[in-house]
Amino acid sequence: MSKSSNHSNGIVKGDPKNTERLLEILKPSLQEVIQEGMDKFIGSGTQLLLNLLMQAEAQELCGKRYGRSRTRSAVRWGAEKGTAIVDGVKRGVQRPRVRVLRSPDAGHGEIQLETYKAMNRRELLDGPLLATILAGVSARQYANIVSRGLEAKGVKRSAISRKAIAATKPMVDQFRKRRLDKHDYLVLLFDGIHVAKKQLIVCIGVDMNGRKHVLGLHPGATENEIVCRDLIRDMIERGLEPGKRYLFVIDGSKALVGAIRAAFGQDVQIQRCQEHKIRDVQAYVPVKMRNELRAKMQAAYNVPTEKEAWRRLSELRLQLYHVGVSAVNALTEGLYETLTVHRLGVTGSLRKSLRTTNIMESAFSSVRRYMGRVTSFADEEQLKLWVTRSILESERHFRTVPGNRQLTKLREKLNQFPSQTK
Repeated sequence: MSKSSNHSNGIVKGDPKNTERLLEILKPSLQEVIQEGMDKFIGSGTQLLLNLLMQAEAQELCGKRYGRSRTRSAVRWGAEKGTAIVDGVKRGVQRPRVRVLRSPDAGHGEIQLETYKAMNRRELLDGPLLATILAGVSARQYANIVSRGLEAKGVKRSAISRKAIAATKPMVDQFRKRRLDKHDYLVLLFDGIHVAKKQLIVCIGVDMNGRKHVLGLHPGATENEIVCRDLIRDMIERGLEPGKRYLFVIDGSKALVGAIRAAFGQDVQIQRCQEHKIRDVQAYVPVKMRNELRAKMQAAYNVPTEKEAWRRLSELRLQLYHVGVSAVNALTEGLYETLTVHRLGVTGSLRKSLRTTNIMESAFSSVRRYMGRVTSFADEEQLKLWVTRSILESERHFRTVPGNRQLTKLREKLNQFPSQTK
């Protein structure tokens, strides 16, 4: 072990002699520290430590100040203002200048300090910046949060946005080129998310092991069929097999149904979100009846067989004639597709996971948390970039779908299930 590492370890472990020497040098005023704040004191200490590290490297190259040495190869050449990245912010430091001894070309004799290079690496700025913004902090507030009483540089809102976009773009580009033939997908979920008065259609796939993956997203003013078709076409171009049998889980959009059938065939199995159906029907009944309606529809969807669920929903449809034709139509429209998981024999936890688009809603809630304070975007491309980065961040925390042991049985059912219409 080197002498320098022994010295640093002694300081870290609290060696009494080194501690006393540091106290004699620093001579901290406890009252001032308490009054001015601990953060400011720690920030000043960080700045001092960085300056000491550069002075230590200068001493290794040039020897002790005012000392004589025949073996040295460089000389000190004053100092100038520089920057160091601390906690994701550029802060001011005094950078020692060092030049090659007796350089024949004085203009190119400058020696770049390795310590100065290390404390200005790009990832030291980009990492904390992205982590902080994804935690829900706006660019406007970032400068106030990271400032510790020192002069912070490079934290203007425009600078933060540029740096965040530059750091995010490679990851987004990689996602856009991600191949989809590396996993065996069985369930495809589609839903839309509204961000900054814009809508994006997102697809999440569930593979045979129950793991969830973000497969694609596409911006559009509404969930129209053209936007949905463009999203599906992009996924097919990246390796999604249109000839396979999938279970499609959607929120109930007619545009999505049309796009899915156009790409994968008319006999595809589509599960419309039961929760969306309940909300749609509730909108057409008086407020005092909504809780009772929800209870009856949930009870119907909770029964084990399609036959019994259909019987209960048919009875409810007759009762709704006393409320109005609009309520009846809201219940009838697409009702057959809300019972697809019953028809496929899906039970238990897996049915609970696949009968709604709650998987999507969970991912969207993470996106809203990451982007909750981001309210404006320069253009659609910037919006798409931020949403993609946010949903990829949420993907890192995806859990396996409950009841995934039934997925093999579900695939067998999908492959055997005949084409039906109602």
